[in-house]
Parts: sequence; structure tokens; C-alpha cells
Amino acid sequence: MVPAGSTSVTICAPKARPLTLTSGYQALVSALNGLPARSSTRRCSGTPGPSTSYKVFFSYSKGPPVMVSILIGCHPAIDNADLQASSASSVLPVIQQLLK
Repeated sequence: MVPAGSTSVTICAPKARPLTLTSGYQALVSALNGLPARSSTRRCSGTPGPSTSYKVFFSYSKGPPVMVSILIGCHPAIDNADLQASSASSVLPVIQQLLK
């Protein structure tokens, strides 16, 4: 989900200013990379209506950033346009801890 070598992460969360970290985010990388993933269909299904979403951007010294979308109420909940994972339950606590 997150290629090796990221230099920073920016977390965009609802009703919060974006947070950029250059260290201390390895638990988030581990949580995302520990998920059972499959090829992305770039689609999700879920209950219509408002849902919580997070956009997480991993930056690299060379090349474009990798964006991981986390859409609560959607299935699959996590997608980076190449891979997707069904559940965000193990990732959300890590994001919420970083946002504190």
C-alpha cells in the first residue's frame, strides 16, 4: 500500500488542517502495509450519505506522492489506485493518534 522510502506524510482529515510529518509515522506505514490487499477496482460501494474520508499523501525524494484514500462507510475502505483493502479498523486509531 505504501512503497518504501517515503520522506514525509500529509494527512488530510475532515474539519482539520492538514498535518505533515517528516518522522514518527512508521506505525501508519506498518498498519497500511499490514493489511490484506488486492488489486484496486477503483470503485467502492456503501451506504449512501455522508461518510468520513481521509486522504493520506506519502511523499518521496523522487517521483510523485502516493495517495491513500480511506473512506469510512465504503467497501473497500482503503484504496491507493493500485491496491485496495477492505477494512480501515486497524488504520483509523493510528491516524487519530497522529492527528492529536
